[in-house]
Amino acid sequence: MKTASSDYKFQHLGQVYQLVEQFELISRTDLAKLSGYAPASITGLSKQLIDHKLVLERTAQNLPSRGRPAVGLSLSSFHWRYICMILSETDISIFLCELSGKAIHQQRYTLNLSHTALLESVTTSLKNFLLHCPVELEQVLAMSVSVIGKLNRDKTGVIRLGNKTLDVELFSALQILVDKPVYLNEHFQLWLLAESALGSLISHDDVIFLQLDEAINLSVLLRGELLHRDEHKRMNVDKMLMPKFGELSDFIGENLNEMERYQLANQITFNALVKAIDHYLPNPFATIRQKIEWFCKQIQKENAAALHILEHIADNLSYMLLNLIHLFSTEKIMFCSPLLSIQAPLFEKIREKIVVNLRQDDLNIDLVTSQYEWNSPLIPSAAIKYEIYAGNLIQNIIKL
Repeated sequence: MKTASSDYKFQHLGQVYQLVEQFELISRTDLAKLSGYAPASITGLSKQLIDHKLVLERTAQNLPSRGRPAVGLSLSSFHWRYICMILSETDISIFLCELSGKAIHQQRYTLNLSHTALLESVTTSLKNFLLHCPVELEQVLAMSVSVIGKLNRDKTGVIRLGNKTLDVELFSALQILVDKPVYLNEHFQLWLLAESALGSLISHDDVIFLQLDEAINLSVLLRGELLHRDEHKRMNVDKMLMPKFGELSDFIGENLNEMERYQLANQITFNALVKAIDHYLPNPFATIRQKIEWFCKQIQKENAAALHILEHIADNLSYMLLNLIHLFSTEKIMFCSPLLSIQAPLFEKIREKIVVNLRQDDLNIDLVTSQYEWNSPLIPSAAIKYEIYAGNLIQNIIKL
């Protein structure tokens, strides 16, 4: 199907907007050089963005010129806003953000799925937020919802939230409430987008992304492209068979059949680890996250039993990562998990085990952490920014 010339113009506007955001303050001359567009085209495109309050003109303060002050372009923080929501098993966090991603109003609502239905909790929280939100809905560009769990194939509902299995349609109800474009995505997917396209790994082409909590989420960026490009953008390593590293491998999987006992997900997800934590580190806590926090504190105290469990985690993670490194020759590994409170000993053990068994001497394995907090609005913001850069959201407000 032939692309209309107006569609190309929306894309060009999105590209110019992206450059303005990337450089914070940039001249039209530099925009023309970086974009490859003619100066006259940049003048027209930037005027459209200014007229519709997406960017504004600013005078550069620190230039040595004694003549007329140089004027550059930067994002406007005065008109357009968007809403971000992060949905987890325990709470709903909602943010009102400027175009830059800066949160200017936020609210956290406790979520108790044993007492209240998810859809009711989400809609009630959003209504309350909008009631107290310092913005008119006409200024809201879109809404991005990030689910710490799993969505259905159509990306319209939640089928897992944290450790709970659900089947709840969300998209239509949210769309009706805000009457704006709504983007519903899995948190892991948006984290990938934020880090690979906007964050600290923007210049890296080969990266393994690993997130560990109640589930294992893994994806590989190879030559600048995600290896799995379906709607979930993840590699399923749950059933990868692990060696028996010690008595902990048998203890954790003792109630499972032979086929499942040594599968990765049944050895190191938080659901699996709490069995070892409760046995070796008796505690009064009720929730999985509380038990994990307790375990991390015992590591910091160098508790021998806790260090034994840490060894088990490192053995399994390093074995899995080593297989991927041998397969893809990937040096950079980005790790995200509540276990990062014990980052130093965990990374040291994983790196040590990988290096000892690495067959490729020329690889320099680098374990890094995300630049984003797991509950940062900048993660769901990635969906909004992507749609602006592509020109899709600009199309809603600019009439060519």
